[in-house]
Amino acid sequence: MKKITRRVAITLGVVLLVLAAAVLFLESAWFRGWLEGRASAQLGREVVIVDHGIDWGVPLTLRLSEVRVANVRWAEEPMARFDELAVTLNVGALLQRELELERIGVIRPQIRLLRREDGTTNVSDLFDQEPTEEQASPLWPEAFAIEQGRLLYRDAARDVDLDIAFETLGESVDELSLDVHGEGHAQDASVQLQGRMHLELEERRGRVEAFEGRIGESRLEGRLALDLGRDAPRLAAELDGDALDLDRWGLFETSEKEVASPQDGTPQETWDRRAAQVLEGMEAFEADLDLSLGRLHYAGQSLHDLSVSVTLEEGRLSIARLQALQQLDEETPRSLNVQGWLEVEEQRLVADLQAQLDRIDLTAALAPLGLGRLGTLNGNLNTRVTGGGLLFEDTALDYRNPHWGLTLSFSADTRTENVEGRRIHLIGDGRYEQEPFTFDLLIGPLLDLTHADTPYPISGDLTSGETRLWIDGSVVQPFALEALEGNFRLEGPSPAELTELTGIALPELPPYRVNGYLRYQDDLLTINELDGGFGDSDVAGDVRLRFGARPKLWATLVSQQLEADDLLPLFGMSPKTGPSETESAEQRQWEAEERRTGKLFPDRAWNLEALRNTDIVLDYEASDVQAEHVPFEDLELALELEQGVMTVDPLLVGLGGGRVRASWVMEARQAALEGDLQLALDQINLRALLDEAGLPDVARDTLGVFGGRGEFRYHGRSMHEVMAGLDGELELAMSRGWLDIIAAELLPLNVANALVAALTGEEQVQLECTYVRFVADDGLADLANFFMATEIAHFEGAGAINLATERMDMAFQGHNVDPTLFTGNSPVELKGTLRDPEVNVITEELMARGALSLLGALVAPPLAVLPWVDPGGGEQVGMGCERALSAFEE
Repeated sequence: MKKITRRVAITLGVVLLVLAAAVLFLESAWFRGWLEGRASAQLGREVVIVDHGIDWGVPLTLRLSEVRVANVRWAEEPMARFDELAVTLNVGALLQRELELERIGVIRPQIRLLRREDGTTNVSDLFDQEPTEEQASPLWPEAFAIEQGRLLYRDAARDVDLDIAFETLGESVDELSLDVHGEGHAQDASVQLQGRMHLELEERRGRVEAFEGRIGESRLEGRLALDLGRDAPRLAAELDGDALDLDRWGLFETSEKEVASPQDGTPQETWDRRAAQVLEGMEAFEADLDLSLGRLHYAGQSLHDLSVSVTLEEGRLSIARLQALQQLDEETPRSLNVQGWLEVEEQRLVADLQAQLDRIDLTAALAPLGLGRLGTLNGNLNTRVTGGGLLFEDTALDYRNPHWGLTLSFSADTRTENVEGRRIHLIGDGRYEQEPFTFDLLIGPLLDLTHADTPYPISGDLTSGETRLWIDGSVVQPFALEALEGNFRLEGPSPAELTELTGIALPELPPYRVNGYLRYQDDLLTINELDGGFGDSDVAGDVRLRFGARPKLWATLVSQQLEADDLLPLFGMSPKTGPSETESAEQRQWEAEERRTGKLFPDRAWNLEALRNTDIVLDYEASDVQAEHVPFEDLELALELEQGVMTVDPLLVGLGGGRVRASWVMEARQAALEGDLQLALDQINLRALLDEAGLPDVARDTLGVFGGRGEFRYHGRSMHEVMAGLDGELELAMSRGWLDIIAAELLPLNVANALVAALTGEEQVQLECTYVRFVADDGLADLANFFMATEIAHFEGAGAINLATERMDMAFQGHNVDPTLFTGNSPVELKGTLRDPEVNVITEELMARGALSLLGALVAPPLAVLPWVDPGGGEQVGMGCERALSAFEE
């Protein structure tokens, strides 16, 4: 008995010793250190426990006091702090050196979440690093309770400071519920929020119900759910609010500096890549969002009555509904309705969207993408985005862009039949810089709207009025015309029709048609291998046009054949019209008006503003110049127009085997043109002039060359004003030659001598000299000198031409050198208008001679011939050849 009692006592003593040892172990600092080590290993952060105690019983409760979880090195305060952490342990597991939690109770926990200006946070490492073997076995309790919790959130990058109080409503770990209340500020706006949060810690899921939040005067309410236990975290939200300002959160920080082309020469990112950057990271998340907002403010823009239903899954953003009103100034609201999807593929945007748009301002709507001034759209849009381009199906839109001066109404569909690859068929009309046009185009799928290095194919035609352009090439940014290259054909009633459209002072010419290869980029248009014609003339060469604030044109042109009248529209005068002529409808109206008014120089105002605003450098040659009644041969000129001053030097014209050299200066900087023209005529063949004038028989027996010079000063706004105020003089002279005797005899009306010459076979008379001098003063051209000496007669002339009224009054008188029978010797008068001159040889003197001859015949028939007898002495009449040629040489 004593032995049994002793054994029991020993056993009880051992148990008591074990229990005492366990108590000493659990309440020892060593055990506290072991707990700190296990917790630190689980969190990856140093955990400090200031004190601890044990509530003995089954189960066993461990109370930890002043628990602190270390923060990252750059943060001063601990990441977490607990006044008390009560942990109820499984005793059986504990005796086996295993830590199992039955309950956790937390009193006054304080958690700090921090974000620096560079975007790094104090918890990023907790999620980024791979878990250790110890961390892979989390310590989840069966029950959990929080009293008087506090979350402090500081975001230096976005200037956000929030203080959130939270407390559990029960102790369920499967679904931990917390009441949340918070306040603080986001930038300069106050923030208040409250709601009920439900957390499933083991599943890493949570949701917020009865959420109410306010930022400044903006209100937002609804519910949210976040699931972090999936491969891709998923957010679900149903929210309703009166206003939301995304700019406060720095979500759209695209600045003009970022949008502008880089100055270091690096390529600018395409618009779809920039859009992809906004959406980057979507593949790491999933979301369901149903949002209703009275106003959404973003990137400096606002949408009203916004209703959105979107889903984000596997990187694709599906839009079931996106409806909004756009309010600009005091205008009627504009509406937007969008459905479709977007995603990022190889860092580029891919999308399939359908939209109904009511005058939507694209500049405002797409402000975050930084695409610049895009204008407005109205209509139905069905488009796909792929490879930086837009593909359209059953799309009908009206587009307006005042910044580009562009208005379009078009339908668009993608075509695959009978074309290479995929093409978009655009048909419509529009206005550019107030000029209407229509178009029928096939363009490629790569429709990069802003990147100057992404061309896409384009072919088809554009028509503006009677002007039509065919193009087969490639274009970049078609609405802004950033770049264009390809073969082209252009035709129209006159190049001047394009002056308003291009801003270049293009010349007024008859209908033209040209083709070649063009390149346009950086406001420079280059046309190589240009070939075509205008009117009935041909033209070829190379052209460059620089657009901008001050446009400039360079051209080197050649014509194999030039119809001189095709140049008349340059001066506001109509070219020849008729069945065999090429002229525009407007030029036919010009000609009809000129005929009706009887004017040779029309009062049609020139476009001086275009001349002031355009610079031109032109080299032009014409090998064969054709003109009615004028023996032109060739033409060569060098023209330069700069700052409203035009200089043509030299201007060389082949005329009758000789040469006309001119120097022409014109200034258009004032209200009217001002300038001067200098002429030098050398070795002009008289025979060629007569032959071209329609007198081949006279020309055949005429021989001689003449020269001359002229100098004129002018001003005016039309050809009429220029001629009406013309000042200057013109001199012509010929020293020797032969003149058809019929022409010489007819001038003094020597009908008998002309008949005798014809009967006797004498065909030529020697021409000793000719001198002509016109002096113009304020539009009145006075025939100051006219003298011609032949071996049979001397001739004089006088009179004037009024260039303002276009009327002339001149007379020419012949005097025989020898006594002559049957001579009229009466003046030949040249009267009437320049357009329809009259030659009058029935002068008063001739009528008087006829009356005397009739009287003589009645008195005595032999006396009838006396009035027709010239006693000679004409060599004493006029200035004489020596004086005439001396005056010319001076």
